[in-house]
Amino acid sequence: MPKINITYFTVLFFLFSCYSKAQTENKTISTEARSTDKGTTIFNTNKADCISLPFGYSDLSKQTTADVVLSVIQNENNIKEIKALRFETAVQKDFVQLPEEYDVFLPFNKNVNEKHDRIKIASDFLCYGNYSLYFMAVYNTVRYAEPFIEKIYLVSTKNNKPIDMKRLYLHHEGEMGFASHTLFNIDKNYIISLQDYEFSESPFTLKPAQKYQILPSGKFARYFDKDGLYKNEDEQGMVKNHTKEGKWIEYKSNSSIDIQKYPEFTDPYTYLEAEYKNGLPFGTWKFYKLLQKYNEETEQPIINTRKKGRLIYTEVYKNGALEKQEFQ
Repeated sequence: MPKINITYFTVLFFLFSCYSKAQTENKTISTEARSTDKGTTIFNTNKADCISLPFGYSDLSKQTTADVVLSVIQNENNIKEIKALRFETAVQKDFVQLPEEYDVFLPFNKNVNEKHDRIKIASDFLCYGNYSLYFMAVYNTVRYAEPFIEKIYLVSTKNNKPIDMKRLYLHHEGEMGFASHTLFNIDKNYIISLQDYEFSESPFTLKPAQKYQILPSGKFARYFDKDGLYKNEDEQGMVKNHTKEGKWIEYKSNSSIDIQKYPEFTDPYTYLEAEYKNGLPFGTWKFYKLLQKYNEETEQPIINTRKKGRLIYTEVYKNGALEKQEFQ
């Protein structure tokens, strides 16, 4: 599970605060989404534009081969709902910081804010009780003549204030035909299903599907179908009320490691001792060097050789938010 990044809370902070101020000063202002010359963005609050569920790609569990996945991605009929989203409101570059959940190589830049028209908010949104969930698209304008949507985030808001965000969609084109894709579906109960696909030297990798839910706090948290002990190759711990609870052990790729500072990290994986409360990060998380052996023929890690190395850094969480990060 991707850890919650503090940048979630800076994503659209000024953007929403400007909107709130505008509403207070001028109650007759139109709620139609638009951008102003000063960079203030106003979001659509018309309930008539709330999206009906389910929404997204159906039958994600049936897309298990490269040919099937390619046919789904390339078939316009399969993405007509997503294509119909009206991404009309440009988000100014000074307002947005986005967490990257995958590693990219040149000529891609981790800074998504190169052009002000690269990030747009859709007029269509999800209504969930007191929360409004907005779709935010990041367009790839770097390498291709025709810009296309590379990523879609879902931004959770309440009273026009950002609470959390989750990447739902990915269409990342790499070198030599390599590509990464994430497809999503949101069911009638607002449970979000995500499926990752990678086309590489393997040549095709189907990652385990994951589900997320919207908590009463408005934050996104992993959702599990069953309570009790959960264990797979990447993580293990207890599930309570369909969310992570208590101590968890997680083996994950980690982009926070400075390879130059820690040259022993020939791979970026860490051994994480995490703690959760009601599905959200809690207390002190400890990140250790992950020690593991590899199969010489496949170059894949041998799972039963994994063990904890030396402590590299810690993170402290409060109310699901990262408060402090300290390297050893």
